[in-house]
Amino acid sequence: MLKIYYWASNTKGNSGEGILALNFLSLLKKKYKNYKFINLNKFSYKENFFYNYILPYIGAFKLWQYHLSGEKICYINYLPIWNFLLFLVLPKNTILGPITGTNIKKNYIYRILKHIGIFILKKNNKILFSHNQFRKYFKKKTNFYFNFILYNFNLKKKLGNKKFDYIVYYKKNNNKGNHFLTEIILRLSKRYKIIVIGDKFQSNLKNKNIINYQNLSREKALIYISQSKNSIISKENTLSFFALDCVSFKLNIFYNINDRLESTIKTNLFTSIKFNDLEYSLKKIKKKISSEKSDKFFRFKTKNFLYYLD
Repeated sequence: MLKIYYWASNTKGNSGEGILALNFLSLLKKKYKNYKFINLNKFSYKENFFYNYILPYIGAFKLWQYHLSGEKICYINYLPIWNFLLFLVLPKNTILGPITGTNIKKNYIYRILKHIGIFILKKNNKILFSHNQFRKYFKKKTNFYFNFILYNFNLKKKLGNKKFDYIVYYKKNNNKGNHFLTEIILRLSKRYKIIVIGDKFQSNLKNKNIINYQNLSREKALIYISQSKNSIISKENTLSFFALDCVSFKLNIFYNINDRLESTIKTNLFTSIKFNDLEYSLKKIKKKISSEKSDKFFRFKTKNFLYYLD
């Protein structure tokens, strides 16, 4: 039987990277129906320096072994745009999974690494991106694919009974605007019931209107999302899986004004707020809630991602 040897650092169903990897595997299996897929990563997942920054290169080394034996190989994740060294050390014919990262982060070193990654990726004939933040750097590349995060996305038919006013995904990461999220949760919780999922929310700040659930499976998270009316998403990525799960249940979604949706997406679910202006954001939220419409929609266009694998 024909085989594809692949490396995936994360295939957990309750993380964005893991869901992205599982979706890409689904695409691969649709394209290569007669192939057996073998994951070369035998390490148990851990959130530490070795697993995040060293292990990917061990994965690249293992792929080289199978490449030299004439086997078909694939590197699924992690593939952040700033990790240009990984792009350079992987065999040239490696099938690459979706490129991730953010264009919002202003850290000087990150921006340098990001632009080096962009320069290297421009030399490829085809690249797949998880979202559309980097589209402006590749305008002349007609065979580059964006918004893979929308692969197999559908709106839910049953929206659920609403028990919570707001749901927030809280992750301990400096890129996500957690100071703002904490402040707006505290302000809104004076009047509204808020559910916080993800990591532990500061226990000294909790009150009776703030409910915190940690390390949920995606299935459980979807239940709480379906029971919520509104969502405030993190700063760095408007089209995250959490945001799309909220879209699927037609929640009102409040997002960072600096990360606008592209023109191929038509919706009235998203309302921009400013992560550097709490009072402005509270007013925008109040205005949206008071003028809410029942006819909610989310429409989008993407290329056929199977063509990426041709």
